[in-house]
Amino acid sequence: MSVTIGTTRATASPETTAQGESRIRAALDRVTKPGRVDPVLTGAGILSWIAFATLTATLPDSVRLPMADIDSIDATSTFTVLIGVAVAAVWLGLWALTELPGRAGSWAVDRVSHGAAWLLGSGVWAVFWELSTAKTGLLEPPYFAAPQQILHRLWTDRVILAESTGNSLLLLGAGFLAGLAAGLVTGVTIGWWQTANYWVHPVLVFLGPVPSLAWVPIIFVVFPTAYSGAVFLIAVSVWFPITVLTRAGILGVPRSYFDVAQTLGARGWFLVLRVSLPAALPSIFTGAFMALGASFVSLTVAENFGVNSGLGWYLNWKKGWGDFPAVYAGIVVLVVVCGLLLTLLFRARNYVLRWEKELTRW
Repeated sequence: MSVTIGTTRATASPETTAQGESRIRAALDRVTKPGRVDPVLTGAGILSWIAFATLTATLPDSVRLPMADIDSIDATSTFTVLIGVAVAAVWLGLWALTELPGRAGSWAVDRVSHGAAWLLGSGVWAVFWELSTAKTGLLEPPYFAAPQQILHRLWTDRVILAESTGNSLLLLGAGFLAGLAAGLVTGVTIGWWQTANYWVHPVLVFLGPVPSLAWVPIIFVVFPTAYSGAVFLIAVSVWFPITVLTRAGILGVPRSYFDVAQTLGARGWFLVLRVSLPAALPSIFTGAFMALGASFVSLTVAENFGVNSGLGWYLNWKKGWGDFPAVYAGIVVLVVVCGLLLTLLFRARNYVLRWEKELTRW
């Protein structure tokens, strides 16, 4: 009697194979074709900035503008023209680099293909802004300012703007770090221990959403100096989102993580600091992004009482004098500072959470 021994062969399902092939194709396309430059869009963007520089240099200023505005526009018109020419020249150079082989060409293609639409949009906006303010006076002063006026205020007030920016960063840093530390401690405590959650969470629900401006009367009574009160005001605005998102992150840690750690002998604080807290980091960074925006709002409020320097103080001071170009200049500095801090926070998030980059769409 003969016995036939069959062998079992594992085969992948058609669906799995198709997904694998599509992912391999997409990866190869990203390597061989990192991006495609739209010549029409890129050329139109460069021409829009050349048009901005040409209009600024050739068209006369509106006679409807006050004499002080005309003087400030004339003082920075040459620099404004140079900005337009520089933007067009940089992008023309990037466009030329796209023809190079290797990493340099791929880097240039990626930058140009992703930024061409923003180049065109910003150029069209610059042309409209210049025509509607300095050249035609369609948007009448003092509430609307030409780009040359804002550049003029940025230059003439550069010393006080630099001092105000430094003082605002010191105040923001003190309040943000204090609120971050308090929020992490509170969030971990109420997320890990049910007794603490029972007593603290109801207080958090009712006091957390209270606007920072509502704390001002209490600050004047409780705190000895306006500066310490301003730090507390910023810290409170940071504490609430950090606490809520840290608690949510701790509660959302899968139970299997603790089972594995306890099987290996982990106990007590190890489970809190080495299992729960790292697993909750994505949620904590989300709270940090929310807290940074809230801290800037509280910063402008805090600098309006008793703090004699800072970007919020500068904006309020210039608004009192009706110097709207200076107000816009202060807003530009505030936007740049906020954007840089958010970028740094994104970079920190990308570095700390680099282990989950393949698991989450960023």
